[in-house]
Amino acid sequence: MQLRFMFTSLLLALFAMGIMSIGIAGCGSDDAEETAEKPAATPAASSEEPIIAASKPIDFEAEKAALQEVYSAFYKAFNDFDTAAVKAQWDTSAGCAFGTVFAGNEPVPIATGWNNIRVGMEGLWIGIGTKGAKWGQNDQLTEFWIRRKEASAVGYNCYKGAYPGETHVYFVKDGDEWRIKQLDSITQNNLTIFSWKKADPRIDKFFSTKKDRAP
Repeated sequence: MQLRFMFTSLLLALFAMGIMSIGIAGCGSDDAEETAEKPAATPAASSEEPIIAASKPIDFEAEKAALQEVYSAFYKAFNDFDTAAVKAQWDTSAGCAFGTVFAGNEPVPIATGWNNIRVGMEGLWIGIGTKGAKWGQNDQLTEFWIRRKEASAVGYNCYKGAYPGETHVYFVKDGDEWRIKQLDSITQNNLTIFSWKKADPRIDKFFSTKKDRAP
């Protein structure tokens, strides 16, 4: 009898332990499900393409007029021998340049840097053989090549310009204002060597690419 009682007690104990194990396992399963990280929702892809603002076309007529205004102011200031007024039309930062060719065997070298440009111009105004000489025959620019922040132009006039000759000009834009950056003057008798149509201009930034030509 005692043996049967012990056997029955053992079965009841094993049964109770089994029930408790199932309960514990079930609780653990619920916790795991609650703490499992849910996958983040993937945002729907936008069907709208980003809008890129189109560049405003260059107003060639307005830019040509602005470039002409700067060159005319330079032309007048140079012929008035007015250094300060000349400087007002120039971008005097690094890379500015000025030169003239009026004697084929002695072209005046290109001066770079505003101090050298100023000295060169003032030397022409007082030098032997150049004192009193002016820009001629007119102040008009005729050929233009224009980009958004830089431009080139040719005027058929020059220093010591008894005949048309050529002036080659390179401009840069400072904000909304154009300034002369580089300029070279070629008298008529030297065009066979230095004309922009025959050779590379002496000023290194001048460009005359077809796609930039202003109508």
